[in-house]
Amino acid sequence: MSSLHELFAGVMLPAPDFAAAFAAVLFATTMKAFSGFGFGLAVVPLLSLVLPPAVAVPMSLMLDLIGSTQLVPMARKQADWHSLRLLVPAAFVAIPFGIYVLGAVSPHVLKVGISFILLSTVALMASGARLPLRLPVPAVLGVGGVAGLLSGGVAMPGPPVMIYFLARPTSAAINRSSLLMFFFFTDVGSITVGLISGLVSSHTILLSLLLSPALVIGNFLGHRLFGLAHEHHYRRITLALLALIAVVTMTQALTP
Repeated sequence: MSSLHELFAGVMLPAPDFAAAFAAVLFATTMKAFSGFGFGLAVVPLLSLVLPPAVAVPMSLMLDLIGSTQLVPMARKQADWHSLRLLVPAAFVAIPFGIYVLGAVSPHVLKVGISFILLSTVALMASGARLPLRLPVPAVLGVGGVAGLLSGGVAMPGPPVMIYFLARPTSAAINRSSLLMFFFFTDVGSITVGLISGLVSSHTILLSLLLSPALVIGNFLGHRLFGLAHEHHYRRITLALLALIAVVTMTQALTP
C-alpha cells in the first residue's frame, strides 16, 4: 500500500491545480458524452493552464481513450458501421501522409483552412442543407483520408468526420454513437504511436488514472443530458459546438 501511495505521490499536482484539472476533464467529458466529439478541443487548453502543453496533449489522448471505454458498449450497438468500416482504415492509411503535409505546409495555414470549412458547413447545415444518406464508397474513403491527413498534420481528425455524420439525415443517436466509435479507434491508434515513441509516459498514465473519476461523472452527466434533449436540440447544440471549434481553432492559428 505504501509503495502504491509513493507511486501516485510522485505525479500528484498541488491541490488547486488538481481541482482545476479535475474540473476541466469533467467539463470536456460531459460535452463529449453529450455530442460525441470535442473532448480534446475543450480539455487541452484548460489542462495547459496547470500543465505544460507537452504533458497536456498526450494526457488528453489517454483520458479520452479511458473515458471512451465507458461509452463503447452503448455506442457500438447504434453506430453506423457501414461508414466506420470505410472511414477508420482510410484515416489510418492517410496519417503518415498527414505528417508529410505538416512538413510542407504551415499548421497555422491548415488550421485557418479548417476553420473556414467548418464555419461554411455550419452555415449550410443551419440553412437545412443535408448530404444524402448513402454516399459513394470513394467519397466516404475520401472523408476518412482527409481525417487521417488532418490527424497526422495538425492532430485534428474530427472536422471532416463530424461534417459527414452531422450533415446526413440520420438520427442523433446514430450520429453520436458513430462519432464516439470513430474517435475511440483513432485514440487507440494515437496512443499506440505515443507509447512506442515515448510521447505517452508513465507519468501521463498515472496522472490520467488519478483524474479518471471525472471521466466517470462526466460520462454519466453527458449521457443523461443527451437522453433529455430532443432531436432538434441536439442538432442546434452540435452546430453551435462546431462553430465554437472553428472560432477557437482560428484564434489559436492566428495567435502568435
